[in-house]
Formats: sequence, structure tokens, C-alpha cells
Amino acid sequence: MRFNVLKSSPLRLGIAFSILYLACFSIASIIHYRTLESKFMLRIDESIVERYVAIRDVYEQLGLDAVIAVAEKNNELPMQYTMGFHLASSSGQRIVGNVPTCTTDPGWLEIPGEELGLDSKELYRFYTAHLGDNVLSLGRSLKEVDDLRASTLGSFTRTFFATTTLAILGAMLMASRTHRRMRSISQSMDNVAAGNLDARLPISHSGDDIDQLSIKMNDALDRLKGTVDGMKQVSSDIAHDLKTPLNRLYINIEEAARRQYEAGIQDESLEKALDEAENINSTFEALLRIAQIEAGARRAQFKLIDICGLMHSVAEVYAPVVQESGQTLTIDDCSSSGAVTMMGDKDLLMQMLVNLIENAIRHCSEGTNIVLSATQSGDNILISVADNGPGIPEADRKKIFRRLYRVEASRTTPGTGLGLSMVKAISDLHCGSIEVSDNEPGVRFDLHFKQVGECP
Repeated sequence: MRFNVLKSSPLRLGIAFSILYLACFSIASIIHYRTLESKFMLRIDESIVERYVAIRDVYEQLGLDAVIAVAEKNNELPMQYTMGFHLASSSGQRIVGNVPTCTTDPGWLEIPGEELGLDSKELYRFYTAHLGDNVLSLGRSLKEVDDLRASTLGSFTRTFFATTTLAILGAMLMASRTHRRMRSISQSMDNVAAGNLDARLPISHSGDDIDQLSIKMNDALDRLKGTVDGMKQVSSDIAHDLKTPLNRLYINIEEAARRQYEAGIQDESLEKALDEAENINSTFEALLRIAQIEAGARRAQFKLIDICGLMHSVAEVYAPVVQESGQTLTIDDCSSSGAVTMMGDKDLLMQMLVNLIENAIRHCSEGTNIVLSATQSGDNILISVADNGPGIPEADRKKIFRRLYRVEASRTTPGTGLGLSMVKAISDLHCGSIEVSDNEPGVRFDLHFKQVGECP
């Protein structure tokens, strides 16, 4: 199961949650900044109004000269370090103040430093009002607000990127953790799909929704295994129960045919009945043998088997049969890379090769070449049986291992339809897998095994 981080649901959920969180964080930051800015502006405005009230009181009590005297004391202080002061006549002529020029329009204004005649690009907030027949303007620098804006923006930017980075890292961590769990679940389901009904989905200790789903699926697999085991047991019981009467039937028909032959009577119906009884017996014998193999009891008898030696033995036994059919049987690439050995049941592995060879002999015409090969790479072992016959339609390749299934073109040939089912059972017993492919022309059976390890 290849991990694609961009297709990971936890990562996508993490990113979506992070985007939602960052949107809320941005809105909250803007509201917070606007609140602080309003408080700063209110404080500036209050200080300007307080100063204006104080000057107005001086004017009302002591007159204009007292105001000018107070203003001249602060003329030497640049406006950047104190409050701006500008007193002008009603015609706009400057009387006194530390601001070279200012507006005469009453009310609140935000004025750039250049318009005030200052060597500054800062913004200043001024309040202008009449003081008798004169115009008084008081103002303060908005540098504190600008500093607040810069500080807030810097903090927001750092927090934004830090939060985004942590969110993505957290989402990737969650995705990786969930991927490990999903990979274990996927491997378990692959084992179930391959026929291993003992495989179960892993359960963690978190008790989350994945665990709850795994528990329910494990319960379903338990019920499925019980059903399949019950069906196998019923099939085995039926085969056992019918084996004895079928043998008796075969013996009785054989005895009747013998008596007819000794009496000089040729009865084709008895011969056909005898053939049918023999086919039925063969079918039940094969079903019983498959059931025994699937039970796995013979796994305890596994020994180290020389696959190349086994192939040569089978080829030697079947050489006359193949020759009689006008076909050839060869062994290719079995020892070029060294000995090919694996743990297994020698008789069953031989039966597996025999069934595949007989399948090729039965369904291929004269002149067909049947090739056996075995290779080993590390712990991986590959056993192949290929021919250049008519092949198997792609639509039937996944069905040919079913019990009693026969390809439409082979229904007129002898056989029970259980040979490849037994091959599959033997392969499963040895923890192997089978791949059926086009040999161009013909068909190729690749059986993959591992040298060590147990079935998953």
C-alpha cells in the first residue's frame, strides 16, 4: 500500500481544520488590533482635549498673553517629543507654537508631517478650535499607533506561520500514524481476500472510530469463517458419507459387467455406468483430498525439498505420457542460479506439478511444448509451468481455480474440474500465490513461494 500524503484523509482534514482555525485567528487578531487601536486613539484624543481645556481655562482667567507665555516655554521642544501647539489669528497668521503651520478648519484631522512643515513622514492627529477670536490647534504624533500596527502585524505574521507550520506537521504526523493503521488493515483484508480467513484487523488501545470499525469487521470475519468452515465440514461429511455407498455401487456395476462379459453379452449401458461411477468416485476422492489439504494438518510434516530434483522426477515419470500425446516436456532454468529449495510437503508439491502438467496435456494439441522452470532470489521462489497451446481466456483465469469449474472449450474433455482447485489448495498450504498470464501463445502458471516465514 503506497503512501500518498496528498490523498491522506487525516492530512486533508488537518489542513482544512488549520485553514478554519487560521481564518478564525485572523478575524480575532483584526478585532483585537482594532480594539487596541481604538483605545490608543481614545487616549490620544483625551490627552489633547484635556490640554485644550487647560489652555482655555488659562485664556478665560488670564487672557491671551498668559497662553502665549505658556506656549513659548515649549517652543524649543520638537513636536515629536511633546504635544503640537499652534495658535493663529482669525486670519490664519501664526502667533506662537512649535508647529510651523497648521489648519484653521475646526474639528479633528489627521495630518502628515510634511503639511505641518515638519521634517517627518509621520501622521499627526490634531484638534482645532476657536480660542476667543483666535484659532488654537493641538495635536499628537500617531507613532504609537503606527508602532502598535507594526508590532501587531509582526506578531500576527510570526504566529500565523508558526501555527501553519505546526498544523501541517501535526496533520502529517496524524496522517502517518493513521496510514500505519490503515496499512495494517489493508494487509489484513488482502490476506482475507487471498483466502486466509484467520486474518484479523489490528485493534489499538485508543478505542477510536477506526477501532470500533475494526471490531465490527472482525466480528463479521468470525461469522464468515464459521460459515465457510461449516460449509467445508458439510462438504467433507457428505463426501465421507457417500464414499462407501459409491464404492459399493462401483463394485456392483463392475461385477455385473464382468458377469455379462463372461456370459458373452456386450452391454454398453453397463460400461457407461461403470465409467460414470468411476468419475463420481474420482470427484469425491479429489474433494476429500482438497478438504484435507485445506485443513492444514500436513503443514507439520514439512521438510526441505529440492524443487529441481522434484521437477526432474516428475518429468521422468511423465515423459512417456507426453511423448504418446505428441508433445514435449522440458525443464528450463532450474539450476542456473543454484539449488532451489523450500520447506514443504514433497508428495503435495509433486501432485501440484502433476496436475499442471496433466492440465496442459489434456487441453493442448500435438506439437505443444510444456516447460517447467524454478528460480530462487533470496527468500523468494518462483515455480512456473508454461505451454504454447491455445491458452486460457482472460475472463476465465480467475475462475479456473473454483471447484468443478471448467472452461467452456474443455467441457468435452475428460476431467472433474478439480485439478486446478487442488493446485490452489496446495499453493495456499505452502503460503504461496498463483499468477495466470498469457504465454503468447499459450498459458503460464507462476507459483510464488517464500523460503522462510509463516502464512500471514
